[in-house]
Amino acid sequence: MEGGDHSAGGSDESPSEAEFPSGREEGLTQEEQMSQDWLQNMEDSDSLASERLLSPRSRAEGPGPHSSPAWALALYGPEGFSAEVMEYAVNLGQHTESPCLDVKTQELQQQLMIETRNLKKTRNFYQKLQQQERKNKGSDNKLMLSKLKSQLAELRSKVVFLDTVKKYLEILSVDQWGLEVSLLPSLASCGPGSLDFHSSEDPSALSFGNSKGKSILQVGSPLGLMAYLYARNAALEGYIQQFLYTYRFLCTPKQLLQFIMDKFIAAARQGPDMSGEAEKIFHRSLDLLQFWITDCRQVDFTPKSSLLDTFESFLNTEVIPVDSRGEVLLAALHTPAYTTWSHRSESLLSLQEEDDSVCVHSSTEDLGRKWTFSRVVEPSAAMSKEDKAFSVATALPMPCSGSLADDLSTRERIPFSQNECSAQHVAQQLTVLQQEMFQGCHPVHFLNSRIQGVRDKVSAPNNRNVSQHGPPAEGGGPPVCEEPPSDSFLQQLLSYADSVANWIAAEIVICDSAKTQLALLTRFLWIGKHCYEWRNFATAMQVLGGLESVTVRQLPAWKHLSSKVCEILEELRAVQVFLKSDDLCLMGGGHTRRSPTLPSAHILAMHVQQQEIGAFTLTTGAYKWTKLRSIAKVVSQVHAFQEAVYPYSPDLDLQAYLRSRMARLSTSDLHLLAADNDANDFRQSSERQARRIQNTLRRVKATFQ
Repeated sequence: MEGGDHSAGGSDESPSEAEFPSGREEGLTQEEQMSQDWLQNMEDSDSLASERLLSPRSRAEGPGPHSSPAWALALYGPEGFSAEVMEYAVNLGQHTESPCLDVKTQELQQQLMIETRNLKKTRNFYQKLQQQERKNKGSDNKLMLSKLKSQLAELRSKVVFLDTVKKYLEILSVDQWGLEVSLLPSLASCGPGSLDFHSSEDPSALSFGNSKGKSILQVGSPLGLMAYLYARNAALEGYIQQFLYTYRFLCTPKQLLQFIMDKFIAAARQGPDMSGEAEKIFHRSLDLLQFWITDCRQVDFTPKSSLLDTFESFLNTEVIPVDSRGEVLLAALHTPAYTTWSHRSESLLSLQEEDDSVCVHSSTEDLGRKWTFSRVVEPSAAMSKEDKAFSVATALPMPCSGSLADDLSTRERIPFSQNECSAQHVAQQLTVLQQEMFQGCHPVHFLNSRIQGVRDKVSAPNNRNVSQHGPPAEGGGPPVCEEPPSDSFLQQLLSYADSVANWIAAEIVICDSAKTQLALLTRFLWIGKHCYEWRNFATAMQVLGGLESVTVRQLPAWKHLSSKVCEILEELRAVQVFLKSDDLCLMGGGHTRRSPTLPSAHILAMHVQQQEIGAFTLTTGAYKWTKLRSIAKVVSQVHAFQEAVYPYSPDLDLQAYLRSRMARLSTSDLHLLAADNDANDFRQSSERQARRIQNTLRRVKATFQ
């Protein structure tokens, strides 16, 4: 069965594939720039990954960052896996009399290891032919290179497909330790240290409804919803991931951990002769803890927290003595947080070097279905001196010396209008800065944002989006922990967005001439266009916010913009309407989940707030799981967008300059800046109008005297 013939669907891609824009699959031109050292590192990582596939502990380690499709399950559920993936999993192990999951997994791991090695060998052969082609330009290797390029694409597709099947089998291995739904009410009512199972239907604990012929969980008590974590299909349905994103609305992390610990201890105390249900409780509890650490460690198990101390004590005293997975969980607690950004070079499927010359393909074809705008092409400009001088050395950390600080202090006083970097290069570096901010956030940070003081956006950038004392949503059900953090990550994202917008507006109003203002307006519009075409909607909306400032909109320079440049402003406004139209608008289309994307944090927070409006509970005190599930689907996009990163190399010199200008102008009063600048004609015209009014008043007074 050829994996390359199958469309694995949006969620069938591997994280390693998701790290690169889909447009880069079309060619391998950047591969010619690979260094031998980089290739050696790639081969070493391939070998290590292949060894892990056959490691006997790989099953015990549970779903990890590279293999856990948490956000896809939370968003799509079982529909996240295509029919081809499920069929392939069913056909595995058919040569045996009883094709159990262990047999299927072993056979798949062998296939995946073979295809991975074939991919590496083919890639190395392709690179050797490329080197020969460069040395002997008249050689006959072009036809062979074309065939190898197609073969590489096919092998890559096979590895992606098999990796998706591997994820599917991992989820099935979790679901095999699930209980029947009829046993869950008794599990919820069991006290600490006891497991008394009996079949029952208790609507006060869990209530179900029918949708398209399927039984769907609709309402549940806090204990009932926690008990449903042990249901047979909870993992494949996406319930576990959805619950981990939203459980803070119905219980505290300490209460959830205590519930899981109680069930594990009660099952473990039955010893080797534990019953079938107790064995399922035992293994599912460990799986739940693995999912919890993988998906929510950075927000729940923070260093020196009481929850972390309780968890470590539980692992050392209760889990490690009876199961080796306890050591794996303990090690995972202290492993540095995984980020796609720091593991980009470990991808098995990456065939190209990632540098700043890679161009992310525009996504306007997909987004154009929602709005209409013209195709405007920026005039080609000569590469600036900073672009030409860029090298790997500039991306290395530089010592902070006195001369460097003096140079930076001198440069930060240079207005952005005098900076010679191209709009495209500035857009790339703003994208890198925004990505660094966004990579540190978590879906949980977007929950209950109204309590954090996040409110609807006001048009002027000077009016901040975050207030420290915001009223709770009317009829909403705040999380158990209502005290908002003094400086949450969402507040940092929104404050950064406000700073960029105010900096853009300030740079425009301090221009020393109308001609300079016109040039800078045009430049920022092109920066915004580059950003939204690269799916960096965060910076694009920041640019729009700065340009839509009341002070900036009053500048006469707008009247002199060309019609083509004015169309860019309309495109940015159309993008804003599109982003506000639907809370899942950026997840549409097959390729969008593989393309790097930076959402507007404020618009996403507003979508989550919209889902949070209304009561979370019934009069009986039971929670509406349908409401919590909808919220989980919206916030799961955060992890989806973090999987794919932009390939731009950081220009530390330009970034330092941009940061210094933002720090200098982001908190400035735009009206005062505009009033102090003689180039702003609207100030002079308003003064002339004021003088005319005063002269008229004097004449009127003189008439009656």
